[in-house]
Amino acid sequence: MFTLKQFLKGLILPPMPWLLLLLVALLFWNRRWSRKLLLGTLLLATFLHSGLALHTVRHPLESRYAPLIDPRTEEPYDAIVVLTGGLVPAGGLIPFPQISESMFRRLDEGWRLYRLAPRPMIVSGGHVDPFSPPKNENQIACDYLIRWGVPAQDVIGEPRSRDTFESAVEVRKLLEQRGWRRYLLVTSAVHMPRSMLVFRSLCPDPIPAPGDFTIGESTWSPLRLFPSEEAGGFMTSTLHEYIGLVNYRLRIWTHSR
Repeated sequence: MFTLKQFLKGLILPPMPWLLLLLVALLFWNRRWSRKLLLGTLLLATFLHSGLALHTVRHPLESRYAPLIDPRTEEPYDAIVVLTGGLVPAGGLIPFPQISESMFRRLDEGWRLYRLAPRPMIVSGGHVDPFSPPKNENQIACDYLIRWGVPAQDVIGEPRSRDTFESAVEVRKLLEQRGWRRYLLVTSAVHMPRSMLVFRSLCPDPIPAPGDFTIGESTWSPLRLFPSEEAGGFMTSTLHEYIGLVNYRLRIWTHSR
């Protein structure tokens, strides 16, 4: 099922939908509706890769939970849970293990919260690609925190989970083993609504502590109407979250039954 989900994501998320719609338009070029399909695809792809569309669909997700400026206002809690994402093992032309900008910001937010109120940190998330062998991805994230100054005994790796749903299941096991309950949940702001949905259902009691915000001050500019590579990349991750919300509601309902 997990492998099937990975395939479906590749089909549903851009750029594959645009390519499939353009292919249909070319195959049926002699039909009148194919010209309308081509024009509609070009207009939709252009709009969804613009800064205006990105702000419209991403802002409701990132604004759902406010940043946790001072974690001491939420005490007592037992741990800090950081969800991984965007880990790049060494290999090919990459000489050292790396993390994406988004993952760096998640870890940085977890580290900031730890400095204000030290608690054990659970780093949840492991190998995702079902067609390649594990490459110690979880340890890469843990090593960053240790190098930044978090004591090794306060960093707990959870490498078994492959997505956020499995993270909630595995983190609950770790919390129950240690008799912990309340915890700060750290992830990207755009990912927080989906994370809170599943963690509240399967692993209570999370306290949202979003980081990695990308929506800055909104100022009007005609340039925001033009498509850009940055807007396209953020739009893909945004659509992924909306699709994930629908998927996780179904998975939670199935799991509860």
